[in-house]
Amino acid sequence: MGVNLTGPIALLFPGQGVQKPGMGKSLYDRYPAARRVFQRAEEVLEMPVRKLCFEGPVEELNRTDVIQPCVMTVCWAAYEVWRESYGLENVSVTAGHSLGEIASLAAAGSIPWETALLLVKERGRVMAEAAGKHVGMIAIVGLDETAVERIRGEASQHGKLWVANRNADVQFVLSGEMPAVQEAERLALAAGARRALILTIPLAAHTPLMEAAAAAFRKAVDRLPLKAPSIPILANASGEALRTVAALQDELRQQMLRQVDWARTMVSMRAMKVRTVVELGPGRVLASLAAKHLPGVDTWNAEELFIDYTGPTTA
Repeated sequence: MGVNLTGPIALLFPGQGVQKPGMGKSLYDRYPAARRVFQRAEEVLEMPVRKLCFEGPVEELNRTDVIQPCVMTVCWAAYEVWRESYGLENVSVTAGHSLGEIASLAAAGSIPWETALLLVKERGRVMAEAAGKHVGMIAIVGLDETAVERIRGEASQHGKLWVANRNADVQFVLSGEMPAVQEAERLALAAGARRALILTIPLAAHTPLMEAAAAAFRKAVDRLPLKAPSIPILANASGEALRTVAALQDELRQQMLRQVDWARTMVSMRAMKVRTVVELGPGRVLASLAAKHLPGVDTWNAEELFIDYTGPTTA
């Protein structure tokens, strides 16, 4: 491929929120491996995945039950191109953010990717059923954990509110009842946050308010033919390496209810002396976080590796 990547390598998979019309199209046009993934995904999901990913419309693509299988397909197309191009010899760990955690299980050989795709479809379905006008999420950037916790506490006087994501030391997502989310926006801006953005996701993801969806999802998890991973998977909840079937099952069964602590995941990657981070999926959200918080680590995303820095098409 013309790019020399130094091990240990971490393969990362993004979650909901990275979707956009056109995602995966460059991979599909250039690589037969990506085309096979999209074609197979349409058979498995019985959805027009290529049209949704490549054309949208954005209103359709942004539906929770559509986003999740579509993002999973793009992630897996990128993974298959990676596997054929670079192999897995220097890959020491994998991880995925929320939805992406299921792709990481497939990458580590714990479940077949078609099974992961169906699991993601079910996840999107039950989460869509849990959506409502009275719950939501807000991203807060530029305030430390103490300030965010103070905001959460004050805003909780207006409704239930939790820290859903700790993505970095100064990057958080709060999730809960909408009056509390709206108050958190006001308080965060008043406290000098660089950004306080209410997300267009009508969910209280990664909170106890997802219990009904989590109960339905657990039934699907309990039917999974899980195997111990061939490489460690870093858990969303703890950042620690998952190495057994029991650990994987517990992580998945509680995934919708627990906080995503991506900051701990990055601490674990640093402890594992990861030298290269490759984000396999749309965008470079996780690669950018790694670039800021893992000194000396090289970071790449799929577009950079397989489109921008490659020679003639292999098709």
